[in-house]
Amino acid sequence: MSVYHNDWRDKPAGYYADPEVKAQHDRRVRDERKFSRLVEIELGKMGYERDEIPTREDCVRAEEIARQKF
Repeated sequence: MSVYHNDWRDKPAGYYADPEVKAQHDRRVRDERKFSRLVEIELGKMGYERDEIPTREDCVRAEEIARQKF
């Protein structure tokens, strides 16, 4: 399955026809990416590299810190 096919299915109904639906979807995706990046930064501060798998407790702690900053 192509990456483009998955991207196409990710779009909500009316994405290309209704500017409001497009704006809401784009805002949600942007916020999800920003939050994920904040979590990655916090895990990096805890000493985790990108190829290391953090413990569940560290993930929860990083998400809590990221929520406070978000």
